[in-house]
This record gives sequence, C-alpha cells and structure tokens, in this order.
Amino acid sequence: MKNFLKLLIILAGVGSPAFAQTSLTATTLGSAVNAINQRTIQLASATGVVAPSALTGSGSELFIDSEAFTVTSVSGTYVTVTRGASGTAASAHVLGAMVLIGPPQAFISTPFDPAGACKVGAGIFQYSPLINVRTGNEWLCSTITGKVVPGFSNVAGVPQVTTAVASAAGLVTPSGPLFHITGALAITGFNIPVGFDPKEGGTISVIPDGAFTTTTAGNIAVASTAVVGKVLSFTYDANTAKFYPSY
Repeated sequence: MKNFLKLLIILAGVGSPAFAQTSLTATTLGSAVNAINQRTIQLASATGVVAPSALTGSGSELFIDSEAFTVTSVSGTYVTVTRGASGTAASAHVLGAMVLIGPPQAFISTPFDPAGACKVGAGIFQYSPLINVRTGNEWLCSTITGKVVPGFSNVAGVPQVTTAVASAAGLVTPSGPLFHITGALAITGFNIPVGFDPKEGGTISVIPDGAFTTTTAGNIAVASTAVVGKVLSFTYDANTAKFYPSY
C-alpha cells in the first residue's frame, strides 16, 4: 500500500510540472517563396528549427504571413516543409518575411481567438507569443491582468498592459505593444521582440513610471525625455530601421 501511494505521488508530480514560458524563435526568409508547391525554403538562420526524429518526435512548425509549415528536414539554412499545415493555405512569401519558429504546441489552429483568464507558462501559453495560425493573430498572457491580451501584429483587440520593463543604460526589450517602463536610466534603443515584424513596422507604447530618457545611440531616431504618466509611443520605420517617438 505504501509503495502504491508513493507511485500516485510520483505520477501526480509528473502530471503537474512547474511550467516556464518559452519564447518562440524568430528569423526571416533568406529567399522568396514564389510557388505554392515549393517545398524547400531558405531561412536567414535555422537556429531553433528541429527536424522530426525518433528522439525529438514532431519537428518544428514555422509560421510565415498567414501560412503554417511543418518541418520535415533541415540542411544548413535550407528547410524542407509540408505546405499549408494546420488548415492554412499555401501562398507566396517575399524575401525578408518574418518567420516564427516553435514546436507544434506553440501554435493553435481554431476559428476563434483565445480570450479570458490565462496563466503564463501553463495551458496554451507555454510558449510566447501564442499564434493562431487560422487568424494570423498573436496573443500574450499578461502577468499584470492575468488575461489574454493582443500581441504584436494583432488588430483583433485593443492593446493592454503586459509585464513592466526596467529602464536600462542600453537596450530594452518590449514585453508587448503596451507596457510600463520603470526607472530613469538612458535607454539607447529597443531590441526587436519576437513577433514584432521589422519589415512591416508598427508602434509600441510605454507608460513611464520614471522620467527615463532616450538617446540616438541605437535605433531611436530622436532623443526624448519621458513624462511620468504620459504615454510615449515609438513607431518603427522599416526604411530607416529606427523608432520615432511621439514626443
């Protein structure tokens, strides 16, 4: 009986792991995908791309524009894929298009986007951002609200606050389209977060909790000083590869 109880405890531990959220990997297309039946594509980097095997099980899944791809083999930066995976349609893709990489469970394929309560690192939010390949929308689980909120490249909802980020004497990484920045150090630029498409551009908005400054040493076009409580937005111009502040 004691051994049986020990087994139940072990199985309970296996079924309830301590989840830790993992970020998807992002790269770009190294060459255009011109034909809908093209099965070998070139990536700028194949870091994070895994081919299926007896050890790994399923291979990686890729998401480009509105199409999902299932990886069948990898050779350098060339990847052989199954086109139009998870109910998506095969289409052409331009050189430099953003490619999101992750295991199959990092993507969902449903007619409806997720909503409501969520837990970071658990359920469907074991990976971030969560991509619904059927709608093309990116979603985040906010540690502030405990709810599903829109990610980058998402027009299906109004941005809501995600994890606060500390100012740094250097680059900072946005946690979502809308977030607080704490502290008053001089920020030199922004790391491009996974899911933000630099080829398409876009805007991130921050709520300053401290009077931090920005400099032009990195990818911010104009220096500025944040005003506590006054939203400061930065719009990325793909042509100049710079963020332009709203004040």
